[in-house]
Amino acid sequence: MLFVFFWGANFILAEIALAEMSPISFSVSRFAMGGIAMFLVMYLQYRTACSKTSHEVPFLPKIKKEDWPRLLFVSVIGATLAPWLGIEGLGLTHGARASLWLALGPAISTGIGYFFSTEQMGKFGYAGVLLAVIGTAVLAWDGLRPEQGYWLGDLILIVALALTVIELHAIKPLAREYGSVSIVALRTAIGGALYILIATPDLIEVTWLSLGLWTWIAIIAGGAIGVGVGQWVKVRALKILGPTQVVLYGNMVPIAALVIAWLSIGVNPNMMEIISAVFIITGAIFIQVVDNEAGATPEVQKKKEEDLTFFAETKQEN
Repeated sequence: MLFVFFWGANFILAEIALAEMSPISFSVSRFAMGGIAMFLVMYLQYRTACSKTSHEVPFLPKIKKEDWPRLLFVSVIGATLAPWLGIEGLGLTHGARASLWLALGPAISTGIGYFFSTEQMGKFGYAGVLLAVIGTAVLAWDGLRPEQGYWLGDLILIVALALTVIELHAIKPLAREYGSVSIVALRTAIGGALYILIATPDLIEVTWLSLGLWTWIAIIAGGAIGVGVGQWVKVRALKILGPTQVVLYGNMVPIAALVIAWLSIGVNPNMMEIISAVFIITGAIFIQVVDNEAGATPEVQKKKEEDLTFFAETKQEN
């Protein structure tokens, strides 16, 4: 629950930091901090595993030659393009609104999986997709209103979300072969290196010593704790609570972002944003939890449970 509010606060901290930094320079700085923290946590887990066995334990898996094209593809779209477009879209809207768009991930993912016959969906799943579509329509209509002017930011956030969903489906075979935590770490390292290279001109222009306290908190805490340690928290929670509860907590992040934005920087969500939040989050719960538990055969139930676990492990709050 603590990390739900922390991840929600990440959106608001990003909004504050963008007043002093360009979107890409802030995003890549936070992303780098998250990657360093993630590998540090992995190394500590690796040392612990080595102390418990006499056999050699690899720190990272050896990737087969035929799997490298897929790994490079998911690295570019998931760890370079998606966070880049995501922070650009946030800069054109606001943090709480960006968190609502990202909450559409389960609905889009389920729709793509159903279209390509890689996932099965029951009546509650259909209901969840319908609710998410209604919430999307409300949020999109709100962004098109002249007094809002969020349409371009909304469009960029939708593209970033689409890339994230494509990555989620493309990375599944790799995660099952090599382990989700290891493959996400590799994808972060490869895509992050390209991201830093692209952002280098903007990073050079940043006057680092003049940045305010909250901007540094957004970079260090938002990256190291929110992304790096947060990944470890999710993996631990999956083992103790189970994937269903973890996903339910994850769906509360947009609510936390809306509340924190209201309390901290005085951003009051309008009625259309509140209505869309109700539809989108309820739809996500129907798709990820209710439909997962209703009317499935043991084989389908097992596959859905595996997919739910994978989604909870690999979902990033960038």
